[in-house]
Amino acid sequence: MGKTKQEVYEKVRNLTDGLYERSTLRDLPEFVVSPQNLIMFEQKLKQDGFNMILDLFGVDFYDNEKLKEYAGVKTRFAVIYHFLKLPQNERIRVIVPADDSTPVPSSTKLFKGADWFEREVYDLLGIKFEGHYDLRRIFLPEDFEGHPLRKDFPTKGVREYIGTKYTPKFVRLPGKDRADDPFEEGARMVVNVGPTHPATHGTFRMIFELEGEDIIGVDLEIGYLHRGVEKNGENMRWEDFIPMTDRLNYLSAYLNNMIYTEMIERWLGIWDDVPRRAKYIRVILGELSRIADHLVSIGTMAVDLGALTPFWYFFKVREEIYSVFEWAVGARLTTSGTSFGGVIRDLDEKTIQKIRYIIDELLPRALKDVDNLLTKNRIFIDRTRKIGVISADDAIEWGFTGPSLRGSGVAWDIRKVQPYGLYEEFDFEVPVATEGDVYSRYLVRMEEMVQSAKIIRQALDNLPDDGIRIKSDKLANLPTLPDKKYVYTQIEALIHHFKGIVEGVVPPYGWYYFGGEAANGELGFFGISVGKRTPWRIRIRPPCFAIYQAFRHMVLGHKLADFVAVLGSINIVAGELDR
Repeated sequence: MGKTKQEVYEKVRNLTDGLYERSTLRDLPEFVVSPQNLIMFEQKLKQDGFNMILDLFGVDFYDNEKLKEYAGVKTRFAVIYHFLKLPQNERIRVIVPADDSTPVPSSTKLFKGADWFEREVYDLLGIKFEGHYDLRRIFLPEDFEGHPLRKDFPTKGVREYIGTKYTPKFVRLPGKDRADDPFEEGARMVVNVGPTHPATHGTFRMIFELEGEDIIGVDLEIGYLHRGVEKNGENMRWEDFIPMTDRLNYLSAYLNNMIYTEMIERWLGIWDDVPRRAKYIRVILGELSRIADHLVSIGTMAVDLGALTPFWYFFKVREEIYSVFEWAVGARLTTSGTSFGGVIRDLDEKTIQKIRYIIDELLPRALKDVDNLLTKNRIFIDRTRKIGVISADDAIEWGFTGPSLRGSGVAWDIRKVQPYGLYEEFDFEVPVATEGDVYSRYLVRMEEMVQSAKIIRQALDNLPDDGIRIKSDKLANLPTLPDKKYVYTQIEALIHHFKGIVEGVVPPYGWYYFGGEAANGELGFFGISVGKRTPWRIRIRPPCFAIYQAFRHMVLGHKLADFVAVLGSINIVAGELDR
């Protein structure tokens, strides 16, 4: 779909002639753009149809001159932009040099979705964005000292720190702005929801400004679950980062494992050598994870709206899925079920029969029961239709992907438009709804579970039999470990096992991006290698982060009781949100 990378590169070069300092065709077309030319460059891109900033993050090159040369900058920092054109699936990367003294122009006036991403860069690297309307810290308290993603900031921190300082800044309905303090006596009512609230699961806070029951102002505080995952990744071997991906969207951990592992395999150039059986197993367990995630999303949203029975129907199925993961990878929630070059365990016949039982009997029955209870239920319809509406154009502007984007009428699924993991071999549909409201997002997730079951059924019926790891003659300099039976009987396997454990994987010098269709949208990983066992930088592109920033606008004008429906429909998972 769309032009080739070379065609996109040539077109953008011609379109932006004179506005960039350097251009390169790597995994994506790349352009180095000075801060002074950034806005003009973005305007050209937007005129050409690049309608989304998919990701925006910072890199600290510190004193690594070789890496600076690779990036095409002379400054200590760079801000890296990933632009996407929908529905053509054309992508480019823009590198903007930055330092402490010169701010980067804010992109928020052209791309709404740049909002929180710029705040994140400021919070963690200290790079300022001129013209941003709300450049506050986003993960860390206001009085936190330092910027943790800088290379000279130690992983363990500089001192023991306990801080909670936070000053709300409301996004308000048009015409409802006011200069006085919303907390003063006699002002509008302010209601705090979370972090200890059943609908927030103890991980973030929403602050609502009310006139009666109407929401006229919103602010969001996140970071309660911020664990410095990307910072910790700088001090871990590439393969040791797989368990960290479990802790992102922990409702569908295997999908995270699958996407990160394939990113490294493609970067190493070994993807084609991975056995087809291993790839099929990844698809099977990945789609089971997607089903489990959607079961939680719909089930908990129903509970928050007062419907307990659908929760029990769906969680019965989810429990059976977790038993499959326990058999297939040895863990229920945090799976760590993949390895570079394969998967850690094969599927035995008992597990396969269990999966068939779930997708052929349990899941269809639960979907039918919940459909009967909710889909045409007058109360459920009144609580979800025309609530939390976001148009297709706004969804793209904010950086929506996944079911939330498809609920607004955009038929965008990476498994279809940019197949990975052998998804091109499976017959399935991409569910789409058109209204962009809570009800539409519910319908999309319900049908996606049907399509996931369809994929799993095809994979089980055609499961290859060529092993679960790269063959021994392909193992040189790769982290995939040989079977133990070969370690005990072959000196080559023993040597490789030793080298794999001690040295680990070392991707080629440079950087690489890969994204896949996680349960909530495009989950992407961007790695920077300097030829060592540990990354220079691992960036996680979290779908929840882009979506949740728009929540403020989705609930404005609604009743206070409506926020739980909107929140449940976008399925925010704090592990991925905060990282």
